[in-house]
Amino acid sequence: MGAITVVNASSTSLTQIVFEGEQWQRELADRVHALLRASARFFPNDAPIRLPLRVLAEHFAAVDPSASLEDWLQRLERALAANPHVFLLEHGEDGLVVVTTRAGKPPLPPEALIDTAHQLPQRFMEPPAHAVVPPRRVQPAESPQAITEPVAATAAEAAAAEEAIAATAGVAPVVEDVTTLTDEQLIEAVRLAIRQLPGVVGFGDLWAAADVVPRLSRGDVRRVREYIVERGEPLTDDEILEVIFGIRPGTPEAMAYQLALDAQLATENDFEFVGVPGAHAWTLRDINPVSAPKRRPADIGQDYRYLLDEARDEHPATETVVDHVLTFYEHLYGVLPYDASLAAVLPSRVYPEQTRALLLFEAPQTHETFHVELRYPTGNRGGFLFGLESFFHANLVAGALITIERTEDPRRFVIDYLPISRQERRLLALDEKQRRYEFRPTVYFCAAQDSMLLTEQRFPRFAGQQPLDERTRRSYERVIEITFERVGENVGTAEAPRYMAALDDLVAAVNVERPLSAERIRSILTSPEFPQFEADSEVEDLFYYTPTQ
Repeated sequence: MGAITVVNASSTSLTQIVFEGEQWQRELADRVHALLRASARFFPNDAPIRLPLRVLAEHFAAVDPSASLEDWLQRLERALAANPHVFLLEHGEDGLVVVTTRAGKPPLPPEALIDTAHQLPQRFMEPPAHAVVPPRRVQPAESPQAITEPVAATAAEAAAAEEAIAATAGVAPVVEDVTTLTDEQLIEAVRLAIRQLPGVVGFGDLWAAADVVPRLSRGDVRRVREYIVERGEPLTDDEILEVIFGIRPGTPEAMAYQLALDAQLATENDFEFVGVPGAHAWTLRDINPVSAPKRRPADIGQDYRYLLDEARDEHPATETVVDHVLTFYEHLYGVLPYDASLAAVLPSRVYPEQTRALLLFEAPQTHETFHVELRYPTGNRGGFLFGLESFFHANLVAGALITIERTEDPRRFVIDYLPISRQERRLLALDEKQRRYEFRPTVYFCAAQDSMLLTEQRFPRFAGQQPLDERTRRSYERVIEITFERVGENVGTAEAPRYMAALDDLVAAVNVERPLSAERIRSILTSPEFPQFEADSEVEDLFYYTPTQ
């Protein structure tokens, strides 16, 4: 009976595992230990790894169906029983359980793992080590020099110095009480702590010891680049690993190769991560299947800057379906806000520095699938989605009711609307050549919210108006003032005008020029900072604007 020796490399030592038995028994035992070791890659070397024998048999029966499940049970039991120095077979409620460790030996009993050398009784019995005091160097008397005594730093100076050192080293400040942290802060603190460990490879929420993560060659990276160029769209880790490396998703080695792929591509300048939690994806910086919107994405982000004040209310991926009413601004540019409502159905970032993700939207009514880009909020820009312009213009109008639904695929979403019988109205539009607003006869077949429809009968004074310049658009209160003049009723005189408008009219009309939520508009109208606005004392959501002379 021969033996097979497997060498497992680690950061501290090389452990030789010698498997016993016949040739097939040695090979099968080696495969079992590799599977168990891969499934417990974050375990300490001496921690027990347990797995029911039937689970192993089901895995091998699925990989190699030439033998039945019962045959694999018998083979595994014989192979593992021939190696009692590596595996233990325990009797559990559901049958035999395989037990081993990453070190390739049966786990020690719990009492053997107790560190008695550092327990208090043992430490009190040992005398303290004798401290060797180095000889003091005496300054010669014949060389008189001014001796400056060290000045004790104040507590504030010491704390400032600690923070400066931590910032220089990239180390997070020490947290005294983790119960004071939010979930996001705690996750980030753990991520920073793991990142500082030596010999650890990580990306997003995937972390592993460097010795168990494969390394990709420059040729591997080149093949991935060429495949993305050939496809012309973002590709998921699963597709890259299966097509380029021949590794099927769900296999034990797939997660290690996924981490290796993500960590390597993150260091390449021409690759960009555009995936979401549960579906990592990569593209090249010059390959984007989403057409650029009419308005620059940076300017759209500035328009949605007001959403940063509402970011604390965002809870990504907590809802399955959300409803939304399209505004004129959203319909014109093919965008949607990453606000608290839509963020509840959309995916969160994979890592804090991620700025964008590419999603797939399916439209059941039109039988089409298209890419949509999600821009996450940054320090001075709000988040939004774009890439919906063609779909909006072909099927919807400003004021349409839409539904966005998550699917089992984290990257795929369903966008839906309620079809109705033929409707025809004169709706507001922008003549982009003349840069003027006008009302056009419009036929549509989608359900809409009347309060957001911009009809000629409702807002006739919009006709012939020019879009506001960029400087004016950045001032929330100035846009509201001009909107009062466009849609409000003058209840004053020609010499001393005073405009009256309902909140619904203001919300619909303000969102012609720039996005602004009803809550934000109401807060401005009721703020003492802007005395030109006044709320009606008897009618709810009725407001007045008196121009200042």
